[in-house]
Amino acid sequence: MLSKAKSKEQSEAESFEKYLKDKGFGKNTILDYTLFIEKKFKPYLNASANKDLSSFSSIESIERKEPIELIEPIVEPIDHETLMGYIRYRKGQGTGPKTINMELKKISYYLDFKALPNVAEPIRVKGVQRRIPHDLFTQKQLDHIYQNFPESKSQWTHKKTLRIYHLILGLRIYQGLQEQELAKLEIHHLQLDKGKIYVPSTKRANKRILDLKPFQILPLHEYLLTDRKSLNDKIEGNYLFHKKRLIRGMSRIKAMIKRYEPRLTNMAQIRASTITNWLKHYNLREVQYMAGHKYVSSTERYRMDTLEDLQKELEKYHPLK
Repeated sequence: MLSKAKSKEQSEAESFEKYLKDKGFGKNTILDYTLFIEKKFKPYLNASANKDLSSFSSIESIERKEPIELIEPIVEPIDHETLMGYIRYRKGQGTGPKTINMELKKISYYLDFKALPNVAEPIRVKGVQRRIPHDLFTQKQLDHIYQNFPESKSQWTHKKTLRIYHLILGLRIYQGLQEQELAKLEIHHLQLDKGKIYVPSTKRANKRILDLKPFQILPLHEYLLTDRKSLNDKIEGNYLFHKKRLIRGMSRIKAMIKRYEPRLTNMAQIRASTITNWLKHYNLREVQYMAGHKYVSSTERYRMDTLEDLQKELEKYHPLK
């Protein structure tokens, strides 16, 4: 019977690894998440169920090079009180809130993988400030940023590069794309005949299909026919943009924008503004999809629209204070 249990756990561990890979996680992150679940969280649950946490004192002593030792299946489902017990146990060990919140994130992925009620997703231990949207741009101000971006040759760079930067800026403003998503875009993800773009998943965001603005379609089409073709020998595979130039270009795009919009502090400010503006026209679930958020709670925080509301969010009491 034990060998069957081990075989089942081995199969589950492998399935969990595949699940994380499909979500866009890298090899090291997949190993880290799997080790945590198999060698920290599951053993804790078993020890807790047997009321024998005294023998479970080596939660921190996990060597990444060790093979995963398989354990007997855990009791399911995991309820809120069980998770609270785990957090209290970790706090009792002197573990900081940042580490516990990271572990909650791993547990959340595991519960989603198991199709169990995700009691971990909404819980965060107080002590780590959440980044919340602030100093946002209205849609009119975002339009101004896009429309006034330099298009002619200047001291910054030549015209071809400016055209590419303008395309990237448009995808950030009107589709809310993040740098990692832009880097994963491939030529076939553009559905210009339908006026849409497919955005592949990353480890932080879900895949989705978004509408393009009518004024984005022709420049993207021209880019494919001219500038992108000239980069064929410099871009690996069918990626839409040159990755290294994309990363380098972000700081240059920001610097250009700051010349006429000094309020801009970082490019994440643009995405936060876009999501906040979407919420004025679409419902919460629609915006969750458009933003690629894995959890609706990530979208909900963009509903805050005054500094007073933001301050209240930061000071919100958590039951595990």
